[in-house]
Amino acid sequence: MNNILRLLKIDFLKFKNYRAFWVISILYSLLIISIPVAVMEFLKWLKEKGAEFEGFDPLKIPVLYFPDIWQNITYVFIFFKLFLAIIVIISISNEFSFKTVRQNIIDGMSRTEFALSKLTFIAALSLYSAVLVGLTGMATGLIYTPSLEGVNVFQGFSFMGAYFVDIFATLLIAFLLTLLIKRSGLSIAMFILIWPIEYIAAAYIPDSMDFMSEYFPLHAINNLIEFPYPKYIFREIQDWVSMESLFVVVLYIAGYIAFILRRLKTSDL
Repeated sequence: MNNILRLLKIDFLKFKNYRAFWVISILYSLLIISIPVAVMEFLKWLKEKGAEFEGFDPLKIPVLYFPDIWQNITYVFIFFKLFLAIIVIISISNEFSFKTVRQNIIDGMSRTEFALSKLTFIAALSLYSAVLVGLTGMATGLIYTPSLEGVNVFQGFSFMGAYFVDIFATLLIAFLLTLLIKRSGLSIAMFILIWPIEYIAAAYIPDSMDFMSEYFPLHAINNLIEFPYPKYIFREIQDWVSMESLFVVVLYIAGYIAFILRRLKTSDL
């Protein structure tokens, strides 16, 4: 544990005076905190202006009420993980651009320790995001849920675990791409492009083998938290975390880490 904390401290010192890191982190945090409040205030404003959906009060839709809030906010906030991926990509690419990785190794850090320092940083970033989203969800639910009597506040909280796994797996992909490309601009572009590329590839799979697309890396990640909002128009949804999807993503995570460790041990730094 002490070694892990030491490696995390080394990484943090590299970011301490890096303005872009703090700007992106603060912007990301403000978005996470403000969006649920903005949604509820917008619905309140609609009601005050007399807007109704076929006579239905918009505030009666329990989008940000317990227990629905956990799946709803984790699904929405997944779309902001690009901010975190950019932080990871900048972190890794700077190591190669400024040759700090080589200097770290000259100073006595092993290649495995360097890899662990970055993996620890990614895990800490994922945990920060999950804690921030969890606290935001808890505060929002407590403020806006009309009545907490008989409500299980933690029903559906498993989506927070799925959210952490989603973020961690995605940031590992960002790490892996940057390790291969080593340039921040190209890595960010490729990170953005791999999503449509995978979905286009999946579209060409024969119908008889269509089920295989669900096991593609990005499909597997997206399957952790299903689209929740059709339930408000009385359509059936998956309102639980699939253990099969979780298992598939964990296998991918293990594969990503193994590849990263091997790449750092064998490549020319």
